[in-house]
Amino acid sequence: MNMNQWILPIALVLCGACSGQVDLQPDGQPGPSVSFAGDTAVLELPVGRSADNGGISVTFDGVAGDSRCPRDVQCVWEGNAAIRLTLTGGDETRTVILNSSLDPLGTSFGPYMIGFRGLTSYPGSGEPLDQGEYVAQVSVVDTR
Repeated sequence: MNMNQWILPIALVLCGACSGQVDLQPDGQPGPSVSFAGDTAVLELPVGRSADNGGISVTFDGVAGDSRCPRDVQCVWEGNAAIRLTLTGGDETRTVILNSSLDPLGTSFGPYMIGFRGLTSYPGSGEPLDQGEYVAQVSVVDTR
């Protein structure tokens, strides 16, 4: 994957991080961030935010389910978080649900492999989370 595909479209987003400030969108909410691990782009997307490299746009629509074990409880099973993403590229748009512990953990979309890497915030017992508190970590690999 060419890192410039992701860097150029979000250069302004990262500029806020360079200055030590959190990048806020016009609505006052945090924007997306992109980092790289080899040829994998790792997106951190707050709910409702997108990242676009010119070939694919990934939007985190929200959490479809969160049964993860609360952070202050010992559980036999870790539980599962499910996120809803909208993938857009060329003339195609598809909505997918990816899971943290169950299949599907990832999907292909054109020449891209998209994977669910993590979800923050983390629930506590008796502490329901608002959709706006979540940030999804999503990996994108260009397989060309």
